Amino acid sequence: MWVPQFPNKINLWHLAAESGRLEGELMLAAMLRLAALNRADGKVTVSLMAGLDDQGVHFVKGKLRTEIELVCQRCLGPLQLPLDVTVSLGLIRVEAEADRLPGEYEPLLVPESGIAVASLVEDELLLALPQIPRHENLRECEANGYAAPGTTTPEAERRQPFAVLASLLPDSKRSN
Repeated sequence: MWVPQFPNKINLWHLAAESGRLEGELMLAAMLRLAALNRADGKVTVSLMAGLDDQGVHFVKGKLRTEIELVCQRCLGPLQLPLDVTVSLGLIRVEAEADRLPGEYEPLLVPESGIAVASLVEDELLLALPQIPRHENLRECEANGYAAPGTTTPEAERRQPFAVLASLLPDSKRSN
């Protein structure tokens, strides 16, 4: 199947005026900030439409779908995280216009010169990431060697990592 290539920059104002669509795939490797957080060997499926709503607001709506690999912050193992992001952006030219947008839209400050499609998609994906990524099921963390708090093993009870320090103290201080 042939997938159209996105232009590097696009004028969202013109796209909205023409009720245009952006559909296709972008490589995660093209998104440097996102690639720094995960393995960047996947793709993002982009399905966005732009237009002008009944209230005269230029908008971009649609879906972004991908799966990225992050590091679980509980067990430090790999975490496959599917992202299904709903996009609902109201286009603005200056920050003061953000207060006049209806509540259904997040403001997007768009210059007349255009915006990079990869940057727009990357921003939305970064906003959708959890603050602290971790496996939902604790068993997945245990498979990576993580012991849940409150569970002790006989080996953990026997191990006293600071016991060696007691031998460094003089005998008179050990008894206190």
